[in-house]
Amino acid sequence: MSGRLSRIGWSLILPAILAAPLASFGERARVDNETRAMARKTLAKATSYLWSKQSVDGAWRSETYGLMKSGQSLTPFVLAALSKVPQGIALPPRTSIPKAMSFLRKMSDPQGSHGRHDPDVLDYPNYATSYALKCFLRFGNETDEDRVEGMVKYLQSQQFAESSGFSVESPVYGGWGFGVSNRPSIASFVDLAHTSKVLSALAEADRLTKENKSKAERFLSLLQKGENEKRRPLIPGLQTDAETPVPYDGGFFSSPNVSYANKGRITKDPSTGTTYYRSYATATCDGILALLALGVENKDSRIQDALRWLQSNDDRHLPAGIPPDHPEPWKESMIYYHLAVRTQAYAATISTNDWRQFVTGFMSSNQNPDGSFLNTEGRLMKEDDPIFCTALAILALNEIVD
Repeated sequence: MSGRLSRIGWSLILPAILAAPLASFGERARVDNETRAMARKTLAKATSYLWSKQSVDGAWRSETYGLMKSGQSLTPFVLAALSKVPQGIALPPRTSIPKAMSFLRKMSDPQGSHGRHDPDVLDYPNYATSYALKCFLRFGNETDEDRVEGMVKYLQSQQFAESSGFSVESPVYGGWGFGVSNRPSIASFVDLAHTSKVLSALAEADRLTKENKSKAERFLSLLQKGENEKRRPLIPGLQTDAETPVPYDGGFFSSPNVSYANKGRITKDPSTGTTYYRSYATATCDGILALLALGVENKDSRIQDALRWLQSNDDRHLPAGIPPDHPEPWKESMIYYHLAVRTQAYAATISTNDWRQFVTGFMSSNQNPDGSFLNTEGRLMKEDDPIFCTALAILALNEIVD
């Protein structure tokens, strides 16, 4: 079936799942095995596709976007996704991993960051460095110790905190952003997606300090609209009253200082007149993953409340919480990112066969004959790049077959 999102094909699968009678324990296990077998087959084809797109020098380069043609950010992202494919699904070509690691070694700068090899074009430095760190932790050797240390220190230094001139009262305090400069400033982009990815990498390196954790928890409390949180995000053109509570629903929004980063946009509490950012699905998933990286337990109310929000806003094909009148088609553009982060969040917290069946059926129905995935409506999230989109699909499928 073509890579266009197959609404017709999936519309035939989903009713069958929903109409199926409740199964006994043995039947439920059989359905799980069938789902896993389909997911493994789909994942194997996707994995083979990505290995086939590796360049001679070990990099993965976008064939769609100029920004990602350098391979600085796309290579560590793809390799990190492939590194989590369970054994027995698809073996990598013999020299592929050494070639990819050789490329990454050439891409780091003296400070340890990635994404800055071209001085004129920044290629998502904090994303690139976070995924590169994961790759070196999994595939590096003893010669990479200084390089790993440099990446860790770079990522730690990018947290918005006192060391970079921010007080605990700042709405950006405790978060991470794009990495546009080696020293964060109030004008820097800061959001939950970057924060979640950095926290995950530092946690994997076991290099999250108590200070990192406490500051990040403060940042997350603002984005979850914590009931005891007195700070307010910056909403252009609006005065926010710190004394008026913002409705708490357990979900997350994305950024306290970049309005357009919040895909849920703003709304108003009819009882108080308070304007605030809506919660939405991808941000809520990133919030759960960030809390988990900090070592917060599943039973913690912050995670349980976020899960309740997701289960109450269970629009599966498109990420819930983004209003239909949004001037940009963000819902349609983040389909695979939504599936990836929601599957990761669910796999780490709750077990739901229904969700695994949905994701497996969706992926199987929308995979191209060559094994790739493509969201033709995904320009805003770059999901119309088959290499990037396929890596997102692999991140979701990895959690289903494991």
